[in-house]
Formats: sequence, C-alpha cells, structure tokens
Amino acid sequence: MSRFTQILYDYLGYDVSLEWILLALRLLAVVVLYAFLAVIIYVIWRDLRSAAMIKPQSSETPPLTDESVTPLGRLRVVSSGDTPLQPGDAFDLRTHVTLGRAPDNHIVLPDTYTSAYHARLDRRDGEWWLTDLDSRNGTRLNEVPITKPVPLADGDVIGVGQVELRLETGDRDQRRKTQWNLSNSA
Repeated sequence: MSRFTQILYDYLGYDVSLEWILLALRLLAVVVLYAFLAVIIYVIWRDLRSAAMIKPQSSETPPLTDESVTPLGRLRVVSSGDTPLQPGDAFDLRTHVTLGRAPDNHIVLPDTYTSAYHARLDRRDGEWWLTDLDSRNGTRLNEVPITKPVPLADGDVIGVGQVELRLETGDRDQRRKTQWNLSNSA
C-alpha cells in the first residue's frame, strides 16, 4: 500500500485503489473542461445576441432614447446621394446630437464621404448651433463650408458628405441671424 492510499484509507476508513482515484480525477477534469466550454459558448452567444440587437438606422425616424423627452425639431433628408436614406426621411433632434458614420452617433449616416464623427448639433439658449468635428470633407451650411460653430435657423440645409439635411424647428424668425453669421464666418 502506498503512502497516498494509506492516507486515504485512514481518512475514508476503507481501501481505495489508485485506479479509482485516477478515474475520479479524469472525470473531474472532463467536467471542468465541459464547464469551461459551456462558459465560452455562453459568452459568444451573448455577444452575438447583443450585436444582433443593434439594428442599423432605418429610413424611418429613429426613436428617442429617453421616452420622456419630446423632440426639439427634426432633420429631414433633402438629398441622400448614394446612401440608403430616402429624401423625406426624418430624424428627431435632442439637445445634443452627433452626426456621422459611426454606429454610436445619434444620427448615423451610411455615407462613405461622411466621417465617423462628422458634425454636432447643440441647442443653446434657444438656438441650434452646428459644429464641424474636424471632418475630412467638411460640413456645409446652405452650401457654404463652416469652420467654426454657427447658429442655425429653421429651414437651413446642412451638408454632411453626400447627404443634405434640412432643419425643421418651426421657428422661422431665426433665418436672418443665420444669413448674417454665415457671411461673417466665411
């Protein structure tokens, strides 16, 4: 009897052969291996399921993330270039909105001429402001390239890559301010 089997005999009170111990260890190794594989399969399944839940932007108006927030305006597609967007599609606006090709933008524009993070719209003191985020092809306001944040008015057309979007806020009085600021920013 080996020293190991003697210790087991003293502990368990009966003789256990080495073959039974090795069998138990092998079964334990198989159980641990299958448990490890089950965890890996579960993690992969969970990642695939969460990736499948992230739907690309449809041509319909995307929902707001906060149900209690009412839209402050809309961006309506005027010209869509070679993108799947259709003229007339609309996107609801919140206080801060980013536009670009990356999926974590508020408004995703599937356009190869659009940067990942192309432009930002912010609502400050009752006015909408458009900022270019150092995009490669630039951002246009009413066909004029912008280089600094500019205020917007209802009806202004924002050019991002091949896509043109019209701002719809219902406030037509701000149009004069935008025209004046564009002539000063050029």
